[in-house]
Amino acid sequence: MISLAKKYTVPLILFSLVVGIAYLSYYNYKTQKDLLLRQLHNNSLNVASSVSSAIERFHDIKSTINLQKLVNDVSFRLEIFEFRYLEQNGKIRNSMFKEEIGEVLTSKSFNETIKKERKLNTFLFEVRDFVEVMSIYYPIYLNEKLIGIIDLAVDISEYNLKNGSQDSFSILRRQSDVLNLLKSMEGSITNSLTILDKININDFLRAYIESAKNIVQISILDNNQYIIASSDTKLMGEKLSNSNLPDSTMLRIDGKTRYRTIVNSIMHDKNSDVKLMILIDVSTYLDHENRLFTTATVTALIALLFALFTSRLIYFSAIEQSRSEKERLEHLVKMRTREIELLSQTDSLTGLWNRRHLEEALESEFKRAKRYNKELSIMIIDLDLFKNINDTYGHMAGDEVLREISAKIKKCQRETDFIGRYGGEEIVIILPETDLHTSSKVAEAIREEIEKEPVEFEGEVINVTASIGISSLQSEHENYATLFSEADEALYNAKKLGRNRVEVF
Repeated sequence: MISLAKKYTVPLILFSLVVGIAYLSYYNYKTQKDLLLRQLHNNSLNVASSVSSAIERFHDIKSTINLQKLVNDVSFRLEIFEFRYLEQNGKIRNSMFKEEIGEVLTSKSFNETIKKERKLNTFLFEVRDFVEVMSIYYPIYLNEKLIGIIDLAVDISEYNLKNGSQDSFSILRRQSDVLNLLKSMEGSITNSLTILDKININDFLRAYIESAKNIVQISILDNNQYIIASSDTKLMGEKLSNSNLPDSTMLRIDGKTRYRTIVNSIMHDKNSDVKLMILIDVSTYLDHENRLFTTATVTALIALLFALFTSRLIYFSAIEQSRSEKERLEHLVKMRTREIELLSQTDSLTGLWNRRHLEEALESEFKRAKRYNKELSIMIIDLDLFKNINDTYGHMAGDEVLREISAKIKKCQRETDFIGRYGGEEIVIILPETDLHTSSKVAEAIREEIEKEPVEFEGEVINVTASIGISSLQSEHENYATLFSEADEALYNAKKLGRNRVEVF
């Protein structure tokens, strides 16, 4: 019995060692596979978050119109009583009263207009909410097709409408101001809808996956699991067939393994919840899994010679590979996020920083200058008589003027300056650590550069000049808005004193 035990002691030990090492190899394989799967899951959620942010910024950039902002900017000092943007059937798409957006306008005058008892683009004198107003239903056309109606009412209670005073000079002047405002609003609406027609969410999603290495499909689902937008337009309108599977799972699609992640989102439609579905190429993950399996098998076969050493080496090698892959994916996500952030911060026409990013920079530089007692100046540049350029040569010529003037201004830019388009033809320059004397020299150089050479567009020579207002930080300034307001006042003085000049506050 003892001799039998001795005879099989070594084989038993070896067998136990092989079984133990094989089990440890399998356990190591299983652990690393689960770790890779968790990393894949976390990375997919990061990608989904990045895509959701991208879609949100996409819709912000492409948001059609902000009538409230437009009315405030170009109201011609009218006493605006009501304004709405309506669909042809009277559904309110935008209004100064947010609570009525989505409702249908049912006023008597609108119904009479819709029934063609009264023509569009005709001034009415009526009473709304016990206030005497002059109103108009102004049509918006795109490619000769009626796409919407602006309902605008102006308070004229200060005028006596009796005895034919509706034809008075004051009322006629108000009507002229109203028409000018409506034309501005019409241009904003049609420009926005033109952009919306040219670029849609499907194109955006398709461009996004083309720039990503491991994303193969992005789709947006409604509450009924129907695909309402996708990088693959052939899927539009289809219903998710395997909706009973977990939100994060491996799938075989067209003979290839994909990792599917579905997350809740409200980016596509602010009024209803939708879901974002992302399919990720997992070939890298499968390669790692196959490597782990092969390594575990080989380790089990050579367990007698290299059991402990090889297992330890493979374990830490796999961990390092997983860490490297995780860092690579995280770096890729950061790069894509940065590209999207840059897109959201840039004005698409001029290539300058947009207004939102400009205001953020101004607030940051203001706080830094106040904290460290540094100089700070701000310059507002406004192209003289820019409306005449648009009216004379067309809006495409006006856009070309803005592009070329922006390029000229950037030539004069110093390394630390921050240049952005504030709106319309206004360009703002933030000059950190710059006093009023130096900023005046910079402004004069910019003014001369703009005036020096005219802009050529389709054979037309367009002379352009600019008025510039400058203000600098003083100890009594409590916020950047005051500094900006002073520069704006200096710009107003430059305009008042004859244009094509630099004025300081």
